[in-house]
Amino acid sequence: MKKVSILLSIYLKLQLQSLNNQTYQNIEVLINDDCPEDPCDPSIFKTYLTKVPFKLFPQDNHNLGYNKSFEKLLKNSDGEYIAFCDQDDIWFPNKIEKSISVLEKENALLVASDRQIIDENNNIVKESVRKESKKIWERWHTGDDIAKYNLFTTFAIGMVIVMKGDYARSTIPFSSYTGHDKWVISCAATDGKVAFIEEPLVQYRRHSNNVSGILKGINCKQDYMRKRVIPDSEAINDFLTKYPNFKDKQEVLAFNDARKNHSITQLFHYRYLSPDIAAFDIMISLTPSFMFPFLLKIARKYG
Repeated sequence: MKKVSILLSIYLKLQLQSLNNQTYQNIEVLINDDCPEDPCDPSIFKTYLTKVPFKLFPQDNHNLGYNKSFEKLLKNSDGEYIAFCDQDDIWFPNKIEKSISVLEKENALLVASDRQIIDENNNIVKESVRKESKKIWERWHTGDDIAKYNLFTTFAIGMVIVMKGDYARSTIPFSSYTGHDKWVISCAATDGKVAFIEEPLVQYRRHSNNVSGILKGINCKQDYMRKRVIPDSEAINDFLTKYPNFKDKQEVLAFNDARKNHSITQLFHYRYLSPDIAAFDIMISLTPSFMFPFLLKIARKYG
């Protein structure tokens, strides 16, 4: 049986138990405790990972951030398959077995799945994100050409992703300007086939104080440009450096330039690449700075 390396950057007891109870037999858990100022007690892994081997890597002398933490783990992996385990997600027992089955059946480089949403008390808030969402990034199907869209809006969060190991390692280095999930999805959708399992295989915990990831840390127009638009642009530059002949290059660059230059006409023209981003950027261009906080409240409530 081919080995699966599960890359674990953050952990909780229920999360560890869900890894321990996977129906797929040949797995290992590679762990990076990315909090050098407050290291974890290694005994927790011995307590809850009783059925699977694990390796806890030496801590760095500084916080790497989740993106580079996963890159470090991926570099040190040798599994035929790779699964990312982040946040305080809980996996269904058949997550790995089902994901590998679909990867092989579809001859895909990467597979993602639907997910449930739970609250702090493990109550199910949404039975299926897939069924309840109308967003294009939650409604894609196996074999869809999603690379150019994913460069602007991540089409699957890391916890639902399983990849072929050698291919996953070929995507290193990750761009420093975006998440590991957006990066590997864009690469896989460019180099081959990506697949989607239309049933929940994980539970994602949403805390009551969660803020939309798109707007977290944003308080003014300058913040939005500095923390979102410019890093997004740099990530696209990194991607096009890796894939200089990307077939949708001109569309991606045109929409990227429209965002940086506040071009309402071009934002509207290329809005199909990311409708929500285009709408928000157009509203920003039309909204006086003093009204930006009000716009943020609306976007966070309905985004």
